[in-house]
Amino acid sequence: MCDINAYILKHGEEVKVMENVDVVRSEANAFQLQNIFGEETLVQGRMVAFNNSEKKMVFEPVA
Repeated sequence: MCDINAYILKHGEEVKVMENVDVVRSEANAFQLQNIFGEETLVQGRMVAFNNSEKKMVFEPVA
């Protein structure tokens, strides 16, 4: 299984916001994430990295 985890940068550190991300929807200055269990969260910011080999996507807040 390809489990992608989502992180947001806070004070230079990656803080996990969701595990097992399955669906990503772009919205105005935000991304709606849904995991394999149907749970959803809204991440305010922009995506700065997606690394499939490390199984992670990283967001940073929009000022």
